Amino acid sequence: MLAERNRLLSEPDTGDEFLRSCMDKQRTIRLLTTEVEQNESEPIKFSTSGAARKTVAPVMTKTNTEIPWYQPYSVVCSVAVFLIYFCVLREENNVDLEFNKTLYERIHGLEKEQLLQSYRYNKENGKSVDDIEKRLKEIEEDELKTL
Repeated sequence: MLAERNRLLSEPDTGDEFLRSCMDKQRTIRLLTTEVEQNESEPIKFSTSGAARKTVAPVMTKTNTEIPWYQPYSVVCSVAVFLIYFCVLREENNVDLEFNKTLYERIHGLEKEQLLQSYRYNKENGKSVDDIEKRLKEIEEDELKTL
C-alpha cells in the first residue's frame, strides 16, 4: 500500500487522483461517524483523540516546470529600472505634496476639537492643561486673523 501510494504520488495525473480519493474517503468516514463523548465536562487528551492519528496531505507538489536561464536577470533588471525611476528620476507633483500635509491641515477645525477634548479630559483627571490652553489661544488668534 505504501509503495503504491508513493508511486501514485510521483506521477502527476494519478497522484492528484489518489489524493482526491483519499480525501473523499476521509470525508465519508467523518460524515458517517456520530460518536458522542460520554463526559463532555472533561478536557480531551490530544494523544488519545482522533486528531493525533491524522496526517497532513502535501500542500504543494513539486512541478517539473523549467524556467528560462534569463528569467531571473530580466526580473531583477525590471525591478531595478522601476525603483530608479520612482525613487530617483521622477519629479514631485501636486499629489506628492499632498502627502506632506498633516491631518490638521487637511481637516479644518480638527485640531481645535481634539484640543478641547484633551482639555476636558485633563481637567477631569487633574492633569496639567497649560500647553493645551496656549495652543488653543494660538488657534483662536489665527482664526481671528483670517476673518
